[in-house]
Amino acid sequence: MDVFSNQDLNNDFQQAAEHVKSIVGSLADEQLLKLYARYKQVLLPATTGRCNIPKPHMFDFQGRSKWNAWSQLGDMSSEDAMAEYISVLDSLDGTWRSKITEEKGVTQSTSFGMSVSTMKKGEDEVLSDSDKTVFDWCKEGNLEELKKHIATDDTIINKKDEEGLCLLHWSCDRGFEDIVRYLLAQKASIDQQDSDGQTALHYACTCERNAIVEMLLEHGANPNVRDTVDCVPADNTENQHIHSLLKTMSTSCPT
Repeated sequence: MDVFSNQDLNNDFQQAAEHVKSIVGSLADEQLLKLYARYKQVLLPATTGRCNIPKPHMFDFQGRSKWNAWSQLGDMSSEDAMAEYISVLDSLDGTWRSKITEEKGVTQSTSFGMSVSTMKKGEDEVLSDSDKTVFDWCKEGNLEELKKHIATDDTIINKKDEEGLCLLHWSCDRGFEDIVRYLLAQKASIDQQDSDGQTALHYACTCERNAIVEMLLEHGANPNVRDTVDCVPADNTENQHIHSLLKTMSTSCPT
């Protein structure tokens, strides 16, 4: 890419972002995420230098995908983010610069900068009771059905589903205290990590489940476990009560 002055780079970036509004509906999720992440990096580097928001909870599939894409940029500078944004658009539509004039004066209804509204959301599948797995019952908060499954196969208590989560992750995410209490009594692996390196305590902190955070810590959850982007559970919340609980325990747990 040619070397830009800061002003030239900023002007090119603004024009590129404007053009993306007109093609956002035709882009694949992976392409949208690349553009979204770099746009966010341009907007907020002066105050943060990197992704500065807590990771969305597991059920927010769209939010987690966007968060992951942005956080992977680390400390990338605003200038580099603008240059990469333009480079991505060049690879998607090499003629976009010649189309800018045609687009001027046309009202755009899509605000690409702060959302990726065309990203596909998975819809909940309607299952009959006979087709539901132990994970489905857990997500619904049905403790009695969950107990029946575990009674026939106690190894499933620490197994992961296709999303990379175990039952303890799901029950903390959904806030089902009775299921969390039961799983802990059954010696569920308390510090088991999902595909992003997050434990049940990460989930409880992110969703600000105060009572569940206390329960996990009382059963020995380690508040110093780091996920794949180097975040401990405390990094996922600004809740002062939770921070106080974590601080008390973190000094007595291994780092």
